[in-house]
Amino acid sequence: MNPDLLIEHATVVTMNPDRDTLHDGSVAISGEKIAAVGPAEALRAQFPQAKRIDARGKVVLPGFINAHTHIAMSLQKGVTLAVPDGLYRVMWPVEKALTPEDVYIGALVGGAEALKGGATTVVDHYFYVEQTAKATTELGLRGVLGHTIMSRLGPMVGEKELEAGIDFVRTWKGRHPLVTPWLAPHASDTVAKEWLEKLRQVATEEGVGIHLHLAQSPQEKAYINEQYGVGCVEYLYNMGFLGKDVLAAHCIFIEDHELDLLAKSGTHPLYCPMTHSLGGHPARAWEMMQRGASVLIGTDCVTSNNVMDITGELRIAGAAQKQLTRDSEVMPSARLLEMVTVDAAAAIGMGDRLGSLIPGYLADLIVIDFDGLNTAPAYSLTDNLVYCCNGRDVNTVIVNGKVVVQDHKLLTADESKLVELIEDRGRKLIGKAVKDDADLAWLWRSSKRSEL
Repeated sequence: MNPDLLIEHATVVTMNPDRDTLHDGSVAISGEKIAAVGPAEALRAQFPQAKRIDARGKVVLPGFINAHTHIAMSLQKGVTLAVPDGLYRVMWPVEKALTPEDVYIGALVGGAEALKGGATTVVDHYFYVEQTAKATTELGLRGVLGHTIMSRLGPMVGEKELEAGIDFVRTWKGRHPLVTPWLAPHASDTVAKEWLEKLRQVATEEGVGIHLHLAQSPQEKAYINEQYGVGCVEYLYNMGFLGKDVLAAHCIFIEDHELDLLAKSGTHPLYCPMTHSLGGHPARAWEMMQRGASVLIGTDCVTSNNVMDITGELRIAGAAQKQLTRDSEVMPSARLLEMVTVDAAAAIGMGDRLGSLIPGYLADLIVIDFDGLNTAPAYSLTDNLVYCCNGRDVNTVIVNGKVVVQDHKLLTADESKLVELIEDRGRKLIGKAVKDDADLAWLWRSSKRSEL
């Protein structure tokens, strides 16, 4: 084996079963896989011809898996911040104006921001998912992608959305190494029961996962309770919908006994710390974990979060749960790192290929600057990674063995061009939405970036 690349002289946080950390270590990459992990001098002697990246003063980790995103929503950055019922009052009315090209450009920009924030994989669902897949593959971003399916209330509803979601899975299975197609019903209240039952059956038959929102709003909880007399989680549990192949975003408006149902079913609740905190309804993530649920972390969309920074999200996750539980010892840093690496990899069915720096695993990894004012002195490596670092410290990102970010620079797209595209396309989208719906007039901003 002749590795193509050697990242050397780094602190290597392997996240392997023994949770080994190597000081002055190296990672060798051959093709799309990790060839070796070991002491720097030993690997240099073993692979003298490999191209080298000097990572002194840096930390190498498995690439983070952002378990809940809508990257194409970069077009609507921040528009629901501090807006009560923003999902219903803003997001859906704006999304009625979406075009496939909007989604492509939005996904390019959102995906680029996600990469630079330390995510090598996003678990994403949105409308016009083919456009998202086009964007992620061009960027070199790994995606677990689904087409949003809604039967009621939303901006795009109907049988054609159901069929599009199923067709995407069947068309994209095994089609591209960076795309894993999943089914993506929107939520328990926006998808008819018979559709949910059908999607559960298709997921089992096709061997794919399901990614949805669950108990994300008081309106959802009220509707399900009115229709079925139970909470949102119990509703899906009773129909046999939940399981280890289900990722359920938010899980905020639930009863105590439903925490146990999540754990019992093996369903993975998705904790989005900044979105939940800004919305004023933090999820009981640590309590779910104590009851046995495998909780993962996502940024959600920039409409409600404002950034696609999964590295920075870890700090918020730890702080919010400590405040919520009034216990400074909950959600330790090492556990947070597991949630975005080994736990997330297992949840998306790739625990034997992703989430750890182990020879034979896919070469998805990140290199974080660790020699700046914000990280010194480093008395605790894991604490400093979680509480001192954010996406701006991500120096290099490698996905499937390909360097896509190096020295903080995106290599697979022109960042300045992306900024121009999103400024133009975003304003056009909002302008069109306002024209179609006068109640959105307060959203409009006419200033251009050059005038700021």
